[in-house]
Amino acid sequence: MTQTLERVVVAREARAPEPTGAPRASARDVFVTILVCLSLWALLAAPLLERNARAGPVGTRRSAALALLRPLVAISDTLFLSRATRSVERALGRDPEAAPGGELALPAFDLPAEEFESARVPPGPSAGSDPTTAEPSARADEEDQPAEVPPAPSPIRTPSPSNKLRVAVIGDSLSQGLGPAIERWMNPGVVRVLSLGRPSTGLSREDYFNWRSGMRLIVEEFRPDLVFVMLGSNDAQAQISRDGAAIPVGSADWVEGYRERAAELLREATRAGTHVVWVGIPIVKERERWNFYRRVNDIYRDTANADPFGTFVDSWEPFEARDGGYTAFVRNERGGLVEVRAPDGVHFTSTGYGFLGKMAIRAADEAFGMPKKAVSFHV
Repeated sequence: MTQTLERVVVAREARAPEPTGAPRASARDVFVTILVCLSLWALLAAPLLERNARAGPVGTRRSAALALLRPLVAISDTLFLSRATRSVERALGRDPEAAPGGELALPAFDLPAEEFESARVPPGPSAGSDPTTAEPSARADEEDQPAEVPPAPSPIRTPSPSNKLRVAVIGDSLSQGLGPAIERWMNPGVVRVLSLGRPSTGLSREDYFNWRSGMRLIVEEFRPDLVFVMLGSNDAQAQISRDGAAIPVGSADWVEGYRERAAELLREATRAGTHVVWVGIPIVKERERWNFYRRVNDIYRDTANADPFGTFVDSWEPFEARDGGYTAFVRNERGGLVEVRAPDGVHFTSTGYGFLGKMAIRAADEAFGMPKKAVSFHV
């Protein structure tokens, strides 16, 4: 009997239909699907990747990336896929039409009415303009006129609660730590500080972010009494000239161009009567960078000291070790050893930025005279 039942069960199992389900995909189908998805992603991301590549360091890698991405961008535009990419970027709060380094946006603030009359910006070439394109007659008239004598700098004005001292801090990521330190040592009752630093910016790559244009915007809209500048840590790369050519870093043309850009940045502020404190690059842990940083510090020093409304702050020597090397520790005013440099060997700790902020404010006081009520410590 048992054997009979077993035969019946086996027979039924043999006759039972196989379970139905989705057909299995072949390896070829899987490969084609992955290929289509990757191609679609490449076309959607191409505009963003191409913009990032344009902002990268000049060299073979950048050229190869642009050569590869430009056809993809053209196809993306033809298929209207770039529109979808721009829509996603806008949804994420980004401006797909902005320059690679973004646009400088100043926070909302109110200026006293008298500032619009008393602090007019003298006319000058617009940011990015080329003086060589001016009319010949205009250039001749300018050449016939005697050289303008720079005015003697007046002391930084005494602020009041209704007309606060306006201070801006600009530059690269080093300045992003300096800005809050400057604000910490200022009296908020009579001083307004804007920390406007942007990472990865400098003077070499105006095609990525143009600080000269940024300074013009700051002067026209904020009317700063005092500006602190700290940049250069990202500038050891080729410049892009106004005609689009690459100028190799360290070449004579590079040095000349960099010096010109530093002077133009300073002039955008000082021609409106703004006082400028240019803070040099500090000593860093990586010795390979020392040569370059010292050379550009010399440019900053020469540029700032040549303008009566500018002054330079050396941040190299105050933070180096006794043997002239790098150290992450210095002694404070009480003689205690404190850590002032961040683990990356470039930036500062909060304590270090506090030291640097005091140095910069004291330099402003020595060069221009800081109102006592504006500062929260004894300068």
